[in-house]
Amino acid sequence: MSAADSKVIRLKEIAASCLKLGTIGFGGIAGMVATIENEMVVKRKWIDHQHFMDVLATSYIIPGPNAVEVVMHCGKERGGRLGLVVAGICYIFPAMLICLMFGFFYQKYSALPDVQRFLFGLRPATTALVIGTVFRLWNATVKSDIKLIILCLFVFAGSLFGLNEVLLIIGAGLINYIIHHSKDILPAFTGLMLSSMTSETNSHVTDAKLFLIFLKIGAVLYGSGYVLFAYMDEALVRNNHWLLRQQLMDAIAVGQITPGPILSSATFAGYLIHGWMGGVLATVAIFLPSFFISFFLHRLLSAARKSIKLRLFLDGLSAASISIIAVVGLHLFTSSIQHWQSSVILAVCFALTMLIKNMNTVLIILIGSMGGFLLLSIWPV
Repeated sequence: MSAADSKVIRLKEIAASCLKLGTIGFGGIAGMVATIENEMVVKRKWIDHQHFMDVLATSYIIPGPNAVEVVMHCGKERGGRLGLVVAGICYIFPAMLICLMFGFFYQKYSALPDVQRFLFGLRPATTALVIGTVFRLWNATVKSDIKLIILCLFVFAGSLFGLNEVLLIIGAGLINYIIHHSKDILPAFTGLMLSSMTSETNSHVTDAKLFLIFLKIGAVLYGSGYVLFAYMDEALVRNNHWLLRQQLMDAIAVGQITPGPILSSATFAGYLIHGWMGGVLATVAIFLPSFFISFFLHRLLSAARKSIKLRLFLDGLSAASISIIAVVGLHLFTSSIQHWQSSVILAVCFALTMLIKNMNTVLIILIGSMGGFLLLSIWPV
């Protein structure tokens, strides 16, 4: 067998494995990592367990979706740079296709009364997931660190008053570094606030603008996938008015109940904004930075993880991400408690999220949807 034939066989193996992983990747990052580890390490032995854990750990300190970057690295180990590209495309494709179909049926049937009942319960369930994530990330990241707590409060206030979330997060990382090296942090924070007062006000949809918005989000997305919704809320709801907040909440839910990375919510949102082309453009744009990051940065990560300066910067980013998610949770909360039925669903789903460890997010969404259908069938609003 020639080297070319061997490479083609390897690429076919990568494509088949990643298409399967992208189709069965439910359960959030933990569920996706478990299926990737079983396929790439246990079954196919493309990399060993320690290598896998190192790649997973380093994926948390670079922008982009962790599971996608891990899959692409495994593809690179098996099939070189072309293997990386094939792995990434095949892992993302199933979620993109499913979300496009969801978008199609959503636009066609969402106005039907029975569908509205399901959507009514879906939105408070999504809100419960977002708020629950804030509590879990706070306990894992901030804890009782007074400096990070103060930083979180500043970022929360800035985001609440409409400052640019991307600049707030990056600025928080810089400020956390400065805090540990200088007592004079006021100039840095003031500069952050002034530079954050930027917004996009042109509401006209163009392919180029849609692509650039999601490209920017993909390039700076750091921390929990829920930060994505803060960026989309700012760019798509508040600034450009391309989506209603209820539609954003539905996009969040679609990202939860479909396989693959939660960033597939961007596909659904893109479809609602600009049809099939919008869905494809949003998907390509938001994942494109991950391909470049995976190409060039893994060789530097071993040294980067040992850098104290970088660790301080990343701690600030993580803390700021929690605040950004909290603001989104607050907006969603106020939109979800307009009726007593939705308040009941939110309370039940939040209690399940907090009381049952590793509660399946798909199950929470289904409970909320069924609850909405039943409550509105008995007590219409």
